[in-house]
Amino acid sequence: MKKTLIAFAASVLFSAAAFAQVLPSPMMKNTFWTGVGNPYVGDTMFYGFTDTMQARFDTKDFIVEGMLNTSFLANYNNKGNVDNFVFGTSNQNALSLHYGRSGISSDNTVKGEARLLDGEYSNAVNSSNTTQDSYYVNFLYHINENFDVGVGTKLNWQVGPCPRYGAWLFEPGAHSRQGGFSTSYDDRGGVRTQTSSELVHSYKFNVHAAGNRPGTADVVGFVPFANKYAKRALGVRFKTDKKSDIGLELGVAIPNGFNTDDPASNFGAKITPCDWLSFSAALEGAFDQQANFYTGATIGMKNFVLDVYFAADSLFSDAKNDEAYGIGASITFIIPSTDITLRPEAGLNWFEDDNYSSAFYTGAELDLPLTKEFEFNLWGSFASGSKDKRWKDYSATDDWDGGTIFDIKPGIKFIYSSHTTFNAYLNIESRTAFDGHNRKAWSSGLFMTYIF
Repeated sequence: MKKTLIAFAASVLFSAAAFAQVLPSPMMKNTFWTGVGNPYVGDTMFYGFTDTMQARFDTKDFIVEGMLNTSFLANYNNKGNVDNFVFGTSNQNALSLHYGRSGISSDNTVKGEARLLDGEYSNAVNSSNTTQDSYYVNFLYHINENFDVGVGTKLNWQVGPCPRYGAWLFEPGAHSRQGGFSTSYDDRGGVRTQTSSELVHSYKFNVHAAGNRPGTADVVGFVPFANKYAKRALGVRFKTDKKSDIGLELGVAIPNGFNTDDPASNFGAKITPCDWLSFSAALEGAFDQQANFYTGATIGMKNFVLDVYFAADSLFSDAKNDEAYGIGASITFIIPSTDITLRPEAGLNWFEDDNYSSAFYTGAELDLPLTKEFEFNLWGSFASGSKDKRWKDYSATDDWDGGTIFDIKPGIKFIYSSHTTFNAYLNIESRTAFDGHNRKAWSSGLFMTYIF
């Protein structure tokens, strides 16, 4: 069915599903994947299988939703042969496996931490931002039409646009984000310390950490955008009802790991003065050092939707040269008189430490319906990484630069029925590291999505 962009813009700006979570409506959904690829060196690998089960249940006043990701993945021995298959809950997905089974050493897979392997950096190094949660559980209580309270491991409360994967990491539409920059940053939980029962990740971004600074991974330049103010958190938010002339959302959340001695909190706000314009802002880690600020806007006109966004990370700290910034924009439009959708995007990231040069990326998504049952889709991106200007002071490094990444991912979607869809894809990536060494990775797979 053909969609108009003005309807798309209105759904984005006013969020018709006022309290939508990871799943947009009550349903049970299963996503199955299997694939092969060559992430680094050696022979082509068969990765195995992953399966993601999701469910959302709504009542008048409550929403309960959850997900469990399981896998049956191949382990390879040091000769590059399949040793065994392992079943269990998993944080792996098609996009993370594109870079190899991190932490497993063989001819076909490489370790995920930042280190030299045979004198070269691997494609898998520091791809923490492509891992996912092995599960999520969320509980929401609608106090009334305007207020709700939520607690969960993936609340997904967000305001405004930002650089994106294109879909959840376990879904077929997922692709590289910000051009595929290497990074050790893990932004799944938005959390900051160790709780009484589990070790959690941190929302703080350290540009000087291994995997983020130039020379410690192949192509760096990633900057996080803090538009999700409630991830793994306890949150409260207010939204105006649908009848209001001006849309408003105000939210506050305390992330997992909050403590009374160091009470970091997150805030989010979004205002929609009319049906074609919205402005958003968020602060992650307020009342704490290394807070992350975000602001963005969406403009939805007759022929296109324009998203713009800005991030400033590691604010209010005593350290010097630790801040990072990012700015970007995307345009989504349907080509007139067709059902073809195109979404180009571009971004620029830079750093307070003037020894590090800026990094930029650009990319585009194309969706082309062929028949009622078949759709062709294509993602392509290019990124140029950050370099350390001090490299020019040494003869051994004076020809180093920030490196580049080129990625292309064509795919075919087959709508078998109203419940079942199949997606096949090929993901090809070429990375030229800061030291000039070029490596290529490819992966291909098949998704089956079933909505009960």
